[in-house]
Amino acid sequence: MRLKNGSSIIIGIVFVVVAISMLIIQPAIAATPNLPNNSCADCHRKLLFSTEEQRQFIDIRIKHLESGISCSIVCHEDKLNKTTASTYALWSISTHALFDVTCEKCHGGNASAVSKQEAHVGLSNISIARANTPDTCGKCHQAELGEFKGSKHFMKLESGEEGPAPACITCHQAHSVRVLTASEIEDFCSNCHNHITGIDPSVPQKAENALSSVGELQVEISKARSAINTAKAKGLDVTEAQANLDSAMAILKDTPSVWHRFNLTFFDTEVQKGIAEAQKATNATSYAQATPAATKAPGFGAALFILGLFVAYFLKRS
Repeated sequence: MRLKNGSSIIIGIVFVVVAISMLIIQPAIAATPNLPNNSCADCHRKLLFSTEEQRQFIDIRIKHLESGISCSIVCHEDKLNKTTASTYALWSISTHALFDVTCEKCHGGNASAVSKQEAHVGLSNISIARANTPDTCGKCHQAELGEFKGSKHFMKLESGEEGPAPACITCHQAHSVRVLTASEIEDFCSNCHNHITGIDPSVPQKAENALSSVGELQVEISKARSAINTAKAKGLDVTEAQANLDSAMAILKDTPSVWHRFNLTFFDTEVQKGIAEAQKATNATSYAQATPAATKAPGFGAALFILGLFVAYFLKRS
């Protein structure tokens, strides 16, 4: 009887442990963006994955994104954009969603309205028209817009001429808001820059090299920062090295906006300047001198000692 009761207890314990383990190892589900009182997001989220075809396209799109395949922009974006459900799905995994840049920021409308009719008041297709996207995006991305307006891409877009004329959504897409990496940029630029179109086919390789150099700049900055921290720990004066590092970091910070000038020679020159500054910072720590000790003004103790001498002198005389 005792054995039976003991077995029952053991089985019960095992069952509880297994149940808890299943809860612990259950994969976490990504939370949807927390956007209180935003009727656009609330409504369009409910429409998500309403058909099997939409679910298939979403799965394809996500797999492409995870694999870094840029061709999905051409193959699936248009089909996905035919449904409000899929646009929300793309937006929900974008940088815009991360920073609460919601539907009404680009499309207009009233995100605080409850009814569909009231929420859609003020919707406009003008701001999201392909040719108008630079000004729409430039409301937040002012530095990028300033550089882009000086580019050949923008001039072509403004001219209204036939042929490839990239706007913001050409590279970044309307809802998933991608930022192309160095490994993706060559294939993507080749869509327009190739021997068939006759538009400078050397650009794709140059673009990949230029973006790759940014990674080199980041590495050199990391080395410089480490060298400066080591020198500081030894009590060395790193003023010169820090100035070089600050210059390199300023160049790195500006690379996203400078890229939108689409002048690859200028971009590469700027990045190389940054690399040189970072390397100067690293080298400067090798000949840095010890930080001179600050001269201390006579403190209370010294004043008290001198006063004591005067007191002793007068007492002796008396």
